[in-house]
Amino acid sequence: MITVWGRSDSSATARVMWAAGEAGVSVERRDWGGDFGGNDDPAFRAVSPPGRIPAITTSTGFSLWESAAIIRWLASRHPQAGLWPEDPQARWQAEAWMDWSAAPARAVGAVRTAYRRSSPDPAEMARSVADAVDVLQVLETRLAGRAFVMGRQLSVADLALGVAVHRWFRVPPELEPPRLPALADWYARLCERPAFREHVLEKVSVRPQRVGG
Repeated sequence: MITVWGRSDSSATARVMWAAGEAGVSVERRDWGGDFGGNDDPAFRAVSPPGRIPAITTSTGFSLWESAAIIRWLASRHPQAGLWPEDPQARWQAEAWMDWSAAPARAVGAVRTAYRRSSPDPAEMARSVADAVDVLQVLETRLAGRAFVMGRQLSVADLALGVAVHRWFRVPPELEPPRLPALADWYARLCERPAFREHVLEKVSVRPQRVGG
């Protein structure tokens, strides 16, 4: 049995839960971090040295922290799910997209910070949206003519990027971000996947938060 330590509305926890769902792995999730606390618990620090969520533990005594590492571990242990590209070169490219996923996460995070302020600054919001679009344009270009980041099949690259892009599509409509059509089509395909719906759509940024609201 695998236990995932992390609250359900955490982006990082959500992508681990999504990956487990795609891999067909049964896991038990325990609320941890945020309002639930526990990050500084010595036992948790033994599993996740920086006290960050998510982390996993198994009935065999194995533990791992950092969502990207956990996704890689799940994909490597369950090759039947096809989350690792079989071609070695494609696999390294997928790894590169996984590492790059920190960039859109930061960019979308800056947008969220700007519009969630008690008194949002229109200039800051516009600047953060423009910066996020610049970052996401890289993924837009990649997805042109592709169903998923690595081609026709969902992979670890999609799992790393999908939650950040989900948050992007929860940006309040009054910010009027420009449409990125390939990104929108990819996101629509993700939304058709049961594990994505269960662990991302229904848990993370469930409702758009409106400016000043």
